[in-house]
Amino acid sequence: MDSASVHSNIVVKSSFMAEEALANFGLFIDSENRIRLIDPERITDSNQLRDDCKDFTENVFEFKKLVDTLIERTEEYSKQVEAVRLKTIGAKNLMKSTAKHRKFEKQQLQSLIKEKMIELDRLRVEYESLQKINHSQNEQMQ
Repeated sequence: MDSASVHSNIVVKSSFMAEEALANFGLFIDSENRIRLIDPERITDSNQLRDDCKDFTENVFEFKKLVDTLIERTEEYSKQVEAVRLKTIGAKNLMKSTAKHRKFEKQQLQSLIKEKMIELDRLRVEYESLQKINHSQNEQMQ
């Protein structure tokens, strides 16, 4: 082995030992050779988790917007359906009322027809009676 390679091994081993010694005290060296209180891998994981949480939060807010829009449209549709339902009930009640009114008018007209038929029969009988009297008087006058 040449001296450069030995020197390189010693530097690597001493660097590794220094990192282990610092890690025992809760200190770490990052890729830029800066001393950190938190393990650089944990920082990377934390950053990734933070980014994932941010994405998740954005997705939840977007989902909430969609749900709010859906609820709003459903409420509007519900109001429209209710308005149509009330109009239908009103039309149905009007039809029932009209049918009852027609039935009542029909009964009144039938009653009036019966009265007129009775009056017609009475007048017919009176007419026949008057004709008989007239005929009888004509015979007596002759």
